[in-house]
Amino acid sequence: MARIEEGSSISCPPVFKGEAYFQWSNIMKYFIEAQDFEVWEIIEEGYLEAPKKKKKQMSENDTKAKLNARAM
Repeated sequence: MARIEEGSSISCPPVFKGEAYFQWSNIMKYFIEAQDFEVWEIIEEGYLEAPKKKKKQMSENDTKAKLNARAM
């Protein structure tokens, strides 16, 4: 049975082993974008505080707050 190298799975992020940072960072970016493209945007732009509203009202900020949690 072939051994799957760490970080080569679509469900596990690539592991940084202390070498080739730029290659790893590109692979990590692609991995995150593959999970949810908007999560990468949150990583680049920064965390957005979740609004305090009623649960029935879904706004763009609510959606971004959920994506913040995924990014973290």
